[in-house]
Amino acid sequence: MIRRIAVTLAGPVVSVLLALLVTTLFLTIGGYSATSAYEVMWNYGIEPASLVSALNNAVPLYLAGVAAAFALRMGLFNIGVDGQYRVAALAGAVVAANLPLPLYLRLPITLIVCCVTGALWALVPALLKVYRGVSEVITSILMNAIATTVVAILLADVFRSGGGQNTGTAIIGAEGAMPVLIDLGIGNRTSITGFLVVAIVVGILFYLIQYRTVFGFTLQVASRSPEAAESAGIKVNRRIIWAMLGSGAIAGLVGMPHVLSTAFRFDGTLPTDLMFTGLAAALLGRSHPIGIAVGAFILAFVERSSQVLGLVQLPTEVGSVFMAVILLSSAVGYWLTERADQRVALWNALRRRRRETPPPAAPLPTGMEATR
Repeated sequence: MIRRIAVTLAGPVVSVLLALLVTTLFLTIGGYSATSAYEVMWNYGIEPASLVSALNNAVPLYLAGVAAAFALRMGLFNIGVDGQYRVAALAGAVVAANLPLPLYLRLPITLIVCCVTGALWALVPALLKVYRGVSEVITSILMNAIATTVVAILLADVFRSGGGQNTGTAIIGAEGAMPVLIDLGIGNRTSITGFLVVAIVVGILFYLIQYRTVFGFTLQVASRSPEAAESAGIKVNRRIIWAMLGSGAIAGLVGMPHVLSTAFRFDGTLPTDLMFTGLAAALLGRSHPIGIAVGAFILAFVERSSQVLGLVQLPTEVGSVFMAVILLSSAVGYWLTERADQRVALWNALRRRRRETPPPAAPLPTGMEATR
């Protein structure tokens, strides 16, 4: 048990240390003081407003990470999270602004519509993989480009509200927006979004489905050995479809914190490329909901704290370099820890075998063999 916890924590720790090492080299080669940069980032990052901002920004990263992890458990790479949450965010914004229902009904329906839209958009790569053998990586990337075009056309010609330079949907009022969870009341933008509760619920459901159900077990079996799974009666193709549907459903929620808590409509300010940062959080957290939460907060904290570097004549690209190296070093960190864990397991097995093997019998005195 202790060894499993140590191995689980070793991967993220090694990844963060490697990212810090590369970022330090980047600053040193550029003629900057890494110590000063980290001190400035830390002091700015631990301010209450920065912590609240990092927590709010970590919510969509966490949802994107869980969406990626849901597919990773089946051995699939859902690179289409970006397109799935864009299409779902547009659908959710339209429903939230126009559905004539009170908040306690409109909000759940909006979230359900987002999940269904994201799942349907992820169904296309799943079907192409199952019935045509096309890699989900290629098709999901292509679906991202299609989503960008479809959303642009719908936003310009169908759901556009107002004229002139206005390129957004109708404004979402208080009866359709996500309520504030906690307002610290110490300045501007110190309110924790209610989507934190949604993220917690998603994480709990992900854990229960993946770690406490037969379905989650069959996903792992089908991922590691499809032939053995088929011989055991597990329909691998069906598991692929369900894994992509689940991943797309979670991805459909990624853009909603911005739509329902920040912009209160769908417009050009919707963050893009949350998919890769969420994937980094998933890899950093080893596809475990708690690990993903820690990874998402670390990445959001670095992104927030690096914004102040420009004011002290330091490169603001430090945050981008750190997150890029995290994505690369997560694989290296896990490779190192897995090799170390395998060697430790082999050494323990050899020691256990030596203890359990009885010592050789003492030789009989000369002449006793014939007598016996």
